[in-house]
Parts: sequence; structure tokens; C-alpha cells
Amino acid sequence: MNDKQHSDASSKPPSRMLAVLFNLGFALILVTILIGYACYLQVREGTAVVVTRFGEPVRSITEPGPYFKLPWPIEDTRKFDMRKRVFNTPYTATLTRDRRNVVLLTYVVWRIADPQLFLQSVGDETAASAKLDGMVTAAKNTLMGRYDLSALVSTAPEQIQTPEIESAIVGEVQGIAAEKFGIDIEQVGFKRIAYEQANVAAVLAQMRAERVAEAKQLRAVGDKESRRIRDDAAVKSEETLREGRLIAGQIRGEAERAAAEIYAKAHRTDPEFYRYWRSLEALKKTLSQDATVVLRTNQGFFDLLTDPPETPRPTGRKRPAAKKTTRKTGRVSDLDDSNSSRGPRRGAGDE
Repeated sequence: MNDKQHSDASSKPPSRMLAVLFNLGFALILVTILIGYACYLQVREGTAVVVTRFGEPVRSITEPGPYFKLPWPIEDTRKFDMRKRVFNTPYTATLTRDRRNVVLLTYVVWRIADPQLFLQSVGDETAASAKLDGMVTAAKNTLMGRYDLSALVSTAPEQIQTPEIESAIVGEVQGIAAEKFGIDIEQVGFKRIAYEQANVAAVLAQMRAERVAEAKQLRAVGDKESRRIRDDAAVKSEETLREGRLIAGQIRGEAERAAAEIYAKAHRTDPEFYRYWRSLEALKKTLSQDATVVLRTNQGFFDLLTDPPETPRPTGRKRPAAKKTTRKTGRVSDLDDSNSSRGPRRGAGDE
């Protein structure tokens, strides 16, 4: 019995020793992890880290990756976003060279170029915005005094000098911002242009005058072009008319020649019938549809109404006697009492 108790008592010290060693190892590992975590520094893409030792910046890290630092409170870190940012300045009134008061809203595109200098001179983004506002406003007021209002607002594109003014402002503030504050200003632009109420009438009058001048110029160009088109059309029209008159004269000559040949052939065939037909044509042209003429029927070509010629007959055959007929065009009244009977017509020589 005593031997058994002695063996149990002798086996307890090794078990207790293992537990102590396990606890010590676990504590050592935990302390190592905590110290490693405190010394581990991870820099992400697009960010920069400034390492400070007892509050003083000692180095800046801009490349992404893992880094080592002393644990807090010996060394601490400040992280900064290295991406581009846009800052809008408040509305500021500026005088132009022609003494016009214009209100401008300006935007600034900037980024942190030197994180360590930025931390030492500025500290944070709020202070950086204030610095940028002051620098840009001062440069804008200085440069706008060299330009007229038409450089900002004009209906003529060649008078607009906004890009030139914006580039000049960038040139004024870029070097100072990089040297003193570690800020890289990449672009400055006018976001909005406004006017005071006193200048609205002057701006509208200027724009109206420019529009009137442009309209006059366009109207002059249009008049010149219209005159040229009219002259060309007149020349072409005259050429076309001349060719048409020439062709019409040729056609008319051919027609008159053919008509003369037909008239001559008809006259040779039967002179009496030809005279009768020509007299009818003349009578048709002389009297209109509702004309009333009182003449002797044995005078002029009106004798055709009472004494038409005989119908042409073929050669070698006897021509039958033509019946006397009275043809009337319009209303023709016979006033000769000697011709009221149906006897043979007497000529002017018989009377």
C-alpha cells in the first residue's frame, strides 16, 4: 500500500512540469505574435505611409508591400491617400482689365507628391484645402487683371482665352505648392462664371453687339453668294434661250418652207378652190364667234357666202354646176335690194 502511494507521488512532478512548459510556450508564442503584429506594416496600392518616431517623421513609404517598424509607442504611422482629388474653391469676385466684376467658381485637381513634407507643413486634407484656396484665389486675382471680360465670355470663339488663363494659374501655384507643401497641382479650371447684377446689362449688350456683327458678316457673305448664283443662272438662261431661239427659228423656217410648198402645190392644182379656201381662212380670222357685221355680200371676200366656187373635178370629166348656198358666219344682213331675188348674181361691173 505504501509502495503504491509512493509511485503515484513520484509521477506527479513530470506532469506538472509539462503543463508549465506548455503554458510558457503558449505565452511566448502569443507575445511573439503580438510583437510581430505591432512591428508589421502593410502599405496598400494608392496610399503612402509616414513613419514617425516619438512624433517626429523619420521616413515615408510610397511603394506597396509589407514593411517592418518598431512597435508603438516607439514608432507610429500616418497613412495618406495618394490618388487625385478635386477641390472646389468658393465663389470669389474678381476684377478684369476692363473693370468688370466677375464671380468665378474654380476647381483644383491635386494629389500628395511628398507625404513627409505634406505631414510636416500641412498635416491633413482640411488644412491643405485652405492652403489651396488661398494660393489659387491670389493667382486668379492677379492674372484676371491682365485680361478683359471678353476673354471669358464671348460669342467669337477666337476671343475666348479661358484655357490660357487656367494654364497661367497652374504655372503660378504649381511650384509653390510642391516646394512648400508637398502638393502636386495638376489642373485648375473655371467651373462656373457668374456676374453681379450691375454687370449683366453690359454683358448682354456686348453679346448682342457681337451677334449683330456676326449676322452682318454672314448676311454679306450670303448676298455675295446669291449675286454669284444669279449671275450664273442669268448666263445659263441666256445661253439656253439663245439656243432655243436658234432651234425655233430653224423649225419655223422648215415649217414655213413646207407650208409654202403645200400652198404652191394647192394653187397649182386648183387656183379657184385655193382662192376660195384662203378667203374662208381670212374670214374666220376676221370675225369672232359673236361678231355682227353689216356688209354687202358681193364685196370683198364675202361673196363666198353667196357664190362659192365649183367643186374641183378630175381632169377629163365635166364639172357639175354648184348649187348656190348662203353661208353665214355670225349674223350677216343683205342690204342690197337688187340681190334680194334668187336670180343670177351681178358683179360690181354690171351695176
